[in-house]
Amino acid sequence: MACVPGIPWAALALGVALVEFLRGGDTELAARDVRYGVLLTGGSLLAGVLMGLILAGGLALASRVVTRPWAIALMGALLGALVFPAEFLVVAIGTDGAVAQLGTTFLTWPFMTAVAAAHSTDIVGRTRNRTWLWAPAPGERPSPVADSA
Repeated sequence: MACVPGIPWAALALGVALVEFLRGGDTELAARDVRYGVLLTGGSLLAGVLMGLILAGGLALASRVVTRPWAIALMGALLGALVFPAEFLVVAIGTDGAVAQLGTTFLTWPFMTAVAAAHSTDIVGRTRNRTWLWAPAPGERPSPVADSA
C-alpha cells in the first residue's frame, strides 16, 4: 500500500536529477532531486513497514472478536483508510507539497483501502485464496508459482 504512490515520484525525481547532472545544468538542483528521491524511497518503505504492522496487528486483534469474512474485510478497509495518510505525508514532504503528486496520491487512497479489504481475510488466516501468502503444510511439497496464479 505504501510504495505504490511514493516510488514512482522517487523514480521521477532521480531521473530528473540524472538529466540535470548529465546536461551540465545546476548541480544544486540535481542534489535536491536526489535528496527527494531518497526521501521518497526511504519514507515509503518506512511508512510501508509501519502501515503493515498496524494493519496486521489490528486485523489480528479484530479477528479474535469478529468472525465473519465480510466483517474482517470491513475492518481491513477501515484500518487501511486510517493508516494510508502516512504515505500521503511522505509524498507531501518528499515533493515539497507539489499539487499534482499530492492529488494523485490522494486519488489512490480508495484503491489502497480496497486492496487492504480484499487481502484482510488472507492476512488473518481465514481464507487461503491467495496461495502465495501461505507456506506449504509440513511434509507438503511447495507448488510452483505458475500453478498458484
